[in-house]
Formats: sequence, structure tokens, C-alpha cells
Amino acid sequence: MTEILITPRSFASTSSRPLDILKKKGYELNINDTGESYTRDQMKRLIKGKEGVIIGTDPLDKDILAGADSLKVISKYGVGLDNIDLKVAYKQEIKVTNTPLANTASVADLAFGLILSSARCITEADRKTAQGFTGKIVGNQVWNKTLGIIGLGSIGQQVAARARGFNMDVLCYDINKNRNFAEIMDFEYVKLDYLLTESDFISLHLPLNEKTENFISAPQLELMKQEAHLINTARGGVLNEQDLFAALRQGKIKSAALDDFDFPANEVPEDIRDKIILTPHMGAHTKEAIENMGVQAAENMISVLEGETPEDLVN
Repeated sequence: MTEILITPRSFASTSSRPLDILKKKGYELNINDTGESYTRDQMKRLIKGKEGVIIGTDPLDKDILAGADSLKVISKYGVGLDNIDLKVAYKQEIKVTNTPLANTASVADLAFGLILSSARCITEADRKTAQGFTGKIVGNQVWNKTLGIIGLGSIGQQVAARARGFNMDVLCYDINKNRNFAEIMDFEYVKLDYLLTESDFISLHLPLNEKTENFISAPQLELMKQEAHLINTARGGVLNEQDLFAALRQGKIKSAALDDFDFPANEVPEDIRDKIILTPHMGAHTKEAIENMGVQAAENMISVLEGETPEDLVN
């Protein structure tokens, strides 16, 4: 019997459809019910004998894949592939897929929500009001401002579309330019330095890899407006967080909102606590996105195991 490992904790948590699709195929399902992501040691043990794995953020590095004696397909539940050693997977002829469009709308919603929350200091106001504060907290307007989007994949495009509802000028930076979309949406691609100096809000939508690690660090932060708000709903590693702390402390930018980060949330320096919004990597966590990701991950898995080529094949 074909054995499948399912690691994401939220898999099929809002709908039974993803599991129903797999059960109809008669697979033996090994589902993560620990309430936590698997460790490297756990993955080394669990991957043995599995022909497929539906993976979340759990590690799939060189050492783990070395013990994947039966693995044929890695079906990523989500978009980011930085936890998977793609080179090793390719050498071992393991197919890798992901679900690039399943959570697009949900992440874009959160990104724009963080833009609004940063501009109007909503989380700061909530904390202070609950403590009895009755004064005024002065924020910024979003209407008619300039939004810089770094990384114009499917999520970046949807953020750009939402910005039009607020009559924002949209500047974009991406190595791969979608000229047709730019023409339809009436925005322009610009050089990175220009985007950083001209934008009131900057939203990051980059994959994490060797080229994008610490993509935004001290030199880039120096170029931003003092009233700029930085939003990151991508991976924490694309932003040098210690440089960000310094920029916030020194008043070089006004605020930041992060949905993924590499530091302990309770260790944000107190002197910048009101300048930073943190959310627990929840961009993809809506009922709709969870179901969509589960269904697409399951269908990608089945497609590879049945000898077909899914549209979302990465390698």
C-alpha cells in the first residue's frame, strides 16, 4: 500500500475534501497530530518508506532526503520552498510541487490589512485603549499615497489590485516583469532605489533564496522615507531584522508590520514596540485558503504518483 506522510498541522482542518481525495485512492495516511511542526530527527524517522509527503514548513534537507528510500513526490502545502533541498530532490528524481495560487487572495488581504493597520496605528491604539488611554494617536492616510511592491508574483499582483481601491500610485520592482499586467493595472516598474525613496508604503513579496536573503537591510532602509511603513508577508529572511530594529529606533522609518520573522516575538525591544506589528505567519490561514491548499496539494500528489505531470510541478 502507498504510504503518505502529511505534516502541516492545518491540513484539512477547515474541510474534509483534501483527506477525502486521498482516502479514495486507498493510500495509507500518516498525519501529524502532534500540534507542532516535526523536528529534523522526527522527519528522518518518518520519511522512511513513504512514497509521498505533503509538507508544510517542516525541514526536508539533504540529510533527511538521504533517508527517503521510497520517496517519489514532495507536495508543498503552500508556496515557499526554502525548507526543501531542491537540488538533492532533483538528483534523487523526486518530483516537487507547490500550490502557488491557493492562498494568493488571503495573503494579499493580510498584506493590505497590515498597510491599513500600520498607517492608522490600529494595534498600538488597541493596546493603549485597553490600558485606559484616552488621548489621540496620529497616524497616516493611505488614500492617494504611493505603494512600492517588491516582488510582483501572484500575491504582489493582488496587492496592487487592492491598492487601486485606495487610489494609490503603485511602483513595482521585479527581475521578471509582467508588462501586460502593468499595462492593465496602469502601474510602472522602476529601479529598486527609486521605489525605496519614493514609496510611502513598501510591501515585500519575495521568495527566500540565496539571492534574496537580507534583500532589505541597512543600505535599503537608509533610502526610505522617515514616514515610510514596511510590510513583510513573505519570509522573515528577506529582511535583516536587526537592521530594521535599528532603523525604527533611530526614526529612519516610521513602522514595520511582519507576518514572518526569525526573532522571538517577546524579545522586541520595548522602545520600538509601538512601531512594529507582529502576526504569527497567518497570511495563508483563512478557511478558503486552507481548503484550497489542501485540495491542490492532494491533487498534485496523486497526479505525480499516477505518472502524470501536474501544472504546479517545480522541478
